[in-house]
Amino acid sequence: MARTGTTQYQYLESLDSSRTLRPRPGQPAGEYAEETHLQVFTEVLMTLALGRTVVVPQSYAFDSYAFLRVATDVLRARTGAAADHHPFRLHLHGARSYREACDQILARARTADPAQPFLSRLLPELNDPAAHDLDPGELREQAADFERLRRAPWLDDERAAGLRLIADEFDWPPVAARPPARTYRLGELVVGAADPSSPMGRSAANLPEQQRDVHAALAAAIRLLGTDRTEAFDNRSRLRLPLPWPGDPDGRSPAQIIGDPETLALLVEFVDTLYNVIVVDSIGVAEATLSTDLALDEHRLAGRAVAQELALAQYRSRTHPTAWLPPDAADDGAPPLFRIEVDAATALTDARTRTRLAALRTNATDAVAALLQARAEPRDRSPFWQGVDALRAAEDQRAAHAALDAHLTRVAGIVGNRIEVSTRSGTLVELALTAAGAAGPALATEAWHLPGLLGHSATAAGAVGSLVYSRTRKAAAEHLRTRRTACALGRVVDVRG
Repeated sequence: MARTGTTQYQYLESLDSSRTLRPRPGQPAGEYAEETHLQVFTEVLMTLALGRTVVVPQSYAFDSYAFLRVATDVLRARTGAAADHHPFRLHLHGARSYREACDQILARARTADPAQPFLSRLLPELNDPAAHDLDPGELREQAADFERLRRAPWLDDERAAGLRLIADEFDWPPVAARPPARTYRLGELVVGAADPSSPMGRSAANLPEQQRDVHAALAAAIRLLGTDRTEAFDNRSRLRLPLPWPGDPDGRSPAQIIGDPETLALLVEFVDTLYNVIVVDSIGVAEATLSTDLALDEHRLAGRAVAQELALAQYRSRTHPTAWLPPDAADDGAPPLFRIEVDAATALTDARTRTRLAALRTNATDAVAALLQARAEPRDRSPFWQGVDALRAAEDQRAAHAALDAHLTRVAGIVGNRIEVSTRSGTLVELALTAAGAAGPALATEAWHLPGLLGHSATAAGAVGSLVYSRTRKAAAEHLRTRRTACALGRVVDVRG
């Protein structure tokens, strides 16, 4: 179990700054934009409900729109006795403070080195000032450092306030990291996955069919881009940009070289997860919630989940070889990591669906505040922390199941009727946000297996079966005939095995 002293840390891949682009005013937010923010919100809630602290790498703390939104929601709900409670902790790398880390990122943005492109998701103005009607020279002056940036005239109130709130929060000391003895570059690990003499290459023929097929597609795409240029993969933004791939004699982009959008999407999922696994292992004191992007197409999503599992396996094959093989496929009854459902009997336009999904987060604000208040109580006399400690101290599976049920019962009493929490057979924790109103009911559910805690094998992310809804869902919306609007696969994992 990853922890430091009494603190357990959780790393959330859904905070990845590459996943969520802030829309320009007056333009569509993009497919699954509101659903993505809801996924992040439920993952943070689950982390807090289980007595864990969200650890955030400096790049996401500064440049992730998803983190800015969820941090704003959570930190503004922190009042009274919880005012000094810190649900987020920063991980620093190569910097002594959050502001110094921000200044380093801004310096990279100002240089605009084509060999190391910086693709900002929170501040797209930095990438293309002209597209935002900004003068490049003036923007460089306004983005000279963090303090000048937050006062830039083009920075809207949401981002300016969020950046200030986060900067104030991370004046608190960062996580005391425990990195591995040896580190590996992203490009080295990506290219290694296509090497037939590597541990994964030697084992590929013996993998289950779906994993074998996805590995073959990934290896072919990596070879097309070139295995002799490992440094080209070190900057994963390159895979998303319509710019010439380094060393390509015809000046083609990655999309043009690979030729198939879904294969490129598999590679992006693989590289993104591999990057996040490297980061979480560099922290060394956190478990990770790995998650795919959101989709409805189960076949496409299952392939991306396999790419995610292969990324974890590729990293472990170099760093923790005793635990590197991907797990078996999930049982058909396993639910996705995250799912959203709405009432199938209610005719909802896209705009009304977005409104209803946003309401799930808004309606949970009081529950967040109550949860933070419970976490802020002195540990030695807090029922909340007594439940967490009993869960950690459980010596066998039966005791762990009982402690988990007892803790979630306390959490249910804390958060009220906007959030439902429960277990299924003592092995799966589910948290559901509910909302109802004129636009129709909606439900967002997060489901976690907890590795190393309950003495069972973690469920693989590599398969999607028919959904078997737990008592959480039935208690929250038994009377509804629902339709799923999006889901993500993934699992909670100890990267070091």
